[in-house]
Amino acid sequence: MTRRLLCPLLFAFAACAASTPLPVDTAYVTPGPRDPNAPRVLAVVAHPDDDVAFAGLMYKNATHLGGLADVCVLTNGEGGFKYATLAESIYDLPLTEEAVGRRELPAIRRAEMVEGARVMNVRRVMFLRQQDHRYTTDEFEILGEDATVWDVNGVRDTLAQILRAGDYDFLVTFFPSEGTHGHHKSAALLALQAVETLPADERPITLGVRFLRSGEAASAPQGLADWPITTPLADAPSFHFDRGQGFGHDDKLNYHIIANWAIAAHRSQGTMQLFMGRGSDLENYVLYAHNGAGSVERARAWFARLAEAQFETKSYGPSAGMTRR
Repeated sequence: MTRRLLCPLLFAFAACAASTPLPVDTAYVTPGPRDPNAPRVLAVVAHPDDDVAFAGLMYKNATHLGGLADVCVLTNGEGGFKYATLAESIYDLPLTEEAVGRRELPAIRRAEMVEGARVMNVRRVMFLRQQDHRYTTDEFEILGEDATVWDVNGVRDTLAQILRAGDYDFLVTFFPSEGTHGHHKSAALLALQAVETLPADERPITLGVRFLRSGEAASAPQGLADWPITTPLADAPSFHFDRGQGFGHDDKLNYHIIANWAIAAHRSQGTMQLFMGRGSDLENYVLYAHNGAGSVERARAWFARLAEAQFETKSYGPSAGMTRR
C-alpha cells in the first residue's frame, strides 16, 4: 500500500486515539456578536494573513448581520522571512536572514494578524503555534505517517475542542486543490476531520473558498484525490460573496476596501501587499460532501442575507459638492 493511500486510513485510527489538546494563545479583538441568534462562523487557516481570503464574508456577517467571526491560525508564519525585505526598516531587524526571521516573525505576525482581524470585525483570533517550516505543495510533509512538523493529533483535537465550545453555524477553509500550498491543504483537512468527531447534529456547515472574477464561470471543484473528505457536495450550488458590491455615495465604495485594509496590516509580508487593489471580486464558497441534510438551504439563506444592501443611501445638498471623483 502506498504512502498516499495509507495515510488517510492511519488518520481514521489516529482520530480515535487519545491525545492532549494544545494550549491556545487567544487574542480578543472586538466585542462579541450584537445578535446572539445571528450566524457564528469560524475560519481555520494555516498562516497569519490567510484570513484575508474571507474578508468580505466575515466583515459583513459581523457588522450587517450582527453575527460572530472567529479565526484559528495554525502556524506562527515564520516561513515568511523571505518576503520581509521592506519590513526590515519598519521593525529595525534583518528579518530576511533566516535565523532572525524565524526567531522574530512569530511575535510580529501575531500582532499584524490581530490588527488585520480588527478591520474585519473578528471577535477573537486563536493561535496554535505550529511550525511554518517551508513552502511546499505536498501536504504529506505535514500529514504523512512519519511527519513531525506539526502536532497533528493535538491540532485536530484542539480544533474539535474549539468547535464544541464555539457552537458555530459555519466553518470556512481554503478549498484544497492539487498544486496549492501544502499548509493550506493540511489546515483544511484537519478542520474537516475535527468536524467529523462531533455528533452529527452539532456539526457546523463546512465550506471551502475559491476566488473568481466577476462574470467568470466557476469550474467544477474537484477536491484532493487522496483525501475523500475534501469531496464537494454532489449537485450542490456554490455560493459567493461579491466584494464588488457598491455602497456609499454614487456606489463609489465596496468590500475590496476591507480586504485592502486587512492586507495593509501585514507589513512583514511584502508579497501580500501585491494583492491590494487587485485580485478576484468573488469569494466563491463550495460545500463539502459530509454536510448533512438541509445544508444547501441554510447556506443559501445565509448568503442571501450577506447579499443584502448594508448601508443607507444618503442624499446631499449643494453644500456637499456634487463633483464626481
